[in-house]
Amino acid sequence: MTGVASLRADRVTVRFRRPFPVAAGLWNAREAWILRLADADGRVGVGEAVIEPDDGEVAASVLTTLIREAVATAGEGRLPTGNELEDHGRPGRALLAALDAARFDLEQAPAQDLRADGAGVGVNATIPLLGPAASAEAARQAVAAGFTTLKLKGGAERETDVLVDRVRAVREAIGPDVRLRLDVNGAWDPTTAEDRLEALAQFDLEYVEQPLAGDDASELADLRRRVQVPIAADESVASMKAARELLDAEAVDVLVVKPARVGGLEVGAEIAALAAERGVPVVVSTLFETGVGIAAALAMAAALPVVGAGVEGLDHGLATAGLLEHDLLCEGFVVAEGRMWLPDAPGPGGLGIETDEDAVARYRAEVVERVQ
Repeated sequence: MTGVASLRADRVTVRFRRPFPVAAGLWNAREAWILRLADADGRVGVGEAVIEPDDGEVAASVLTTLIREAVATAGEGRLPTGNELEDHGRPGRALLAALDAARFDLEQAPAQDLRADGAGVGVNATIPLLGPAASAEAARQAVAAGFTTLKLKGGAERETDVLVDRVRAVREAIGPDVRLRLDVNGAWDPTTAEDRLEALAQFDLEYVEQPLAGDDASELADLRRRVQVPIAADESVASMKAARELLDAEAVDVLVVKPARVGGLEVGAEIAALAAERGVPVVVSTLFETGVGIAAALAMAAALPVVGAGVEGLDHGLATAGLLEHDLLCEGFVVAEGRMWLPDAPGPGGLGIETDEDAVARYRAEVVERVQ
């Protein structure tokens, strides 16, 4: 960058096309901040800051305050540093991720693999919390659409048999060759997790994501030693420090890294490099952001070192834009045969997207900018 000139932030609320059930309840809408960072030459880069519903109103208020302060200091040519934002925990890392993406958008070019004539990035389809028959039908439709990896949302089942019946229905519907993951969003205690993972071992799961609540790496490592099903951490990967603790404890077979959660592309790349040194693959995923945040996650996935799972690595959790009423982009991502690319007409920046200003205005709840 040739210098920071200004920062503008639009808070938007975009509803899901239909309520999205997860272990902790229903997601009805996604609130996000769309940041526009301008340099001294008048070029603009975009990024997205989001927190998770479980972070609560205090975290949302802290993020708003941090954004207001960043807009003010950007007008003076300065942005908050990573260390300054890390002191504020999750809200700080959310803002850092958005600023990091905006800088990347200004400074880089889109990866060639993400353009229409490139290889793209492998992605999974997500099957929401449904009954066995409905889950099986959704899985069949995803496979028919070309997906070779499915992620089944779970965790709300009260009995092990109910979960087993659902996973069995899906596995029978898709056959043995489609990769199947289960994500329970930290819904189980150690005893329940061991019982259910033992019952699920027969279904050849690629991994079970976040089987335990909390961030106790030693507890997760103990569970991993006792079960056959591979273990992935998601919510526990909240920062570089947390990722290092998981790897040091040998607690995981896979790390699920969300740039919006850990602090952006640079931190995500550092986590991926450390994981690769330990022989642990990384799956990049989203926090159900709009297309702006997804573009940043896609850029990270395209640059990952490949660890295990053959030449192409594991598929990523990026095909989520269609869950929202609008992705806030002029032209959406291309998803076909289980792979994902940038829009056919990529934007000029490193993220390869162009925001739809009419859509941003339609979903806007608040704007923060420095008045000259």
